[in-house]
Amino acid sequence: MKRQMLFIEPTAAQVHIFSQFTLPRLGTFILAGLVNRRSTWTARVFIEGPRCFDLDAWIAQNGRPDLVGISTITATAKRGFAIADECRSRGIPVIFGGPHVTFLPDEALAHAELVVRGEGETAMNALLDLWSEGYAPATDAQYGAVPNLSWKDAANVPHHNDPAPWIADLDALPIPDFSLAEGTADCVVGGKKTVVVQTSRGCPFDCSFCSVTGMFGRTFRHRSVEAILKELRRYDTRNHFIFFCDDNFTANRRRARELLEAMVAAGLRFQWSTQVRTDVARDPELVRLMKRAGCHTVFIGFESVNPTSLKEMKKGQNLDDIRNAIHVLQGAGIHIHGMFVFGFEGDNWGTVESTVQFIRQMKLTSVQLLLLTPLPGSELYRRLVAEERITSFDWDLYDTHHVVYRPLGFTPFELQCAQVYGHTRLYALSEGLKKLATGRWVSAGLSFYAWKINRDWQKRNQSYLRALADASRSAGVDGTDKGCGTAGEVGWTDATQRPTPGILPPPPRVA
Repeated sequence: MKRQMLFIEPTAAQVHIFSQFTLPRLGTFILAGLVNRRSTWTARVFIEGPRCFDLDAWIAQNGRPDLVGISTITATAKRGFAIADECRSRGIPVIFGGPHVTFLPDEALAHAELVVRGEGETAMNALLDLWSEGYAPATDAQYGAVPNLSWKDAANVPHHNDPAPWIADLDALPIPDFSLAEGTADCVVGGKKTVVVQTSRGCPFDCSFCSVTGMFGRTFRHRSVEAILKELRRYDTRNHFIFFCDDNFTANRRRARELLEAMVAAGLRFQWSTQVRTDVARDPELVRLMKRAGCHTVFIGFESVNPTSLKEMKKGQNLDDIRNAIHVLQGAGIHIHGMFVFGFEGDNWGTVESTVQFIRQMKLTSVQLLLLTPLPGSELYRRLVAEERITSFDWDLYDTHHVVYRPLGFTPFELQCAQVYGHTRLYALSEGLKKLATGRWVSAGLSFYAWKINRDWQKRNQSYLRALADASRSAGVDGTDKGCGTAGEVGWTDATQRPTPGILPPPPRVA
């Protein structure tokens, strides 16, 4: 009888902009595909979302798994640990993987037998070789030969094995089989099912707040055009929408052009979106080719309109690059989802106001205003830990929607106000109606959705917001003196004592 391995992707505890759109990450599906290549193992996947994992229900329907693998990012780490603890209480061994445990493996070893750091495929194949006759106890000395693995020996001493070289041949990996999934694995919007496809790994940029390079290296590795087209043909209908989850789809413009030309020649019928940098605009013809190949929306981390902050984050772009990218992409008929971050050392309320004005002026289809978050594995995390400026290690709050450190240009409460205030300004119902009246249908729909998420977030986070306000006052900073507001019992009251239930009041004006 085949042994059963179950991979689980936990959900985040907090509501956020993508709460209603569950897009599974690909790691669990690729690893499950490697497992299913073995004659003695079979693997399934459970993706949490609105539906959470229930171990009893799983066992009743599918039998008791012999091993559970859990993939976490920082915002899902606590939920992952809880699932792992329950599995281990039933005698089911657990192995962790993903960005969070890659950088904090000792924490994860308190909840699991094994931890895989970084890219997991080489380690998984080595583990499957080791388990050819069945799962070996986690203290077995043979684990010392498995690359990327963290484990504890019989004396409870942790070991962190050296990493394997980055995987060079991405074509050798299994194409993700989403039929292996249960739970909330489908994302359907407007009758179209969104499918995640990866064409490359790695990123040569080392932005101060990002942990991607620690996970996947600074060298881009690409799948072949032939392999990508083979996967894309599975979804060649107008009822599918593809999200290319590369960190920078057009990083290698020659390779991007080859793929796009092949997609046009194949006559693929779906639309798609992806992530790019502002430097895509340096090649307007490539942008027009993206549109011809079916590109609907690009996600761009503009990050800031504050030149000082752009230098601080080591993003390698300036305001002129941002403006030019917007003009070129909009000129080609491609929608833009822009992402901006508040909380860099040079940011203040002037940055907040300037960002809101800039977004309105540039008429972006949609935006996210995020809070700077020191994710483990990033340069920012290491620096703030060294400076003792991190105020919370509650990983549930590490979702870019909660303040977890002491900023310089704001109090923590003011920085939190900045995000909610910005979203309230940009996504008021009146703003959505204006977009509707001018025929910006996509932007209007997203605006109404974002308005609802913004309201829901505030309702669910009243206790958290009151605690931030109280902390500011106890530190000698009175938010009302600056117009920042204080928390009431059922909502908020601004500096003029006008009740504003459910929303934050205006920020202080910059002198």
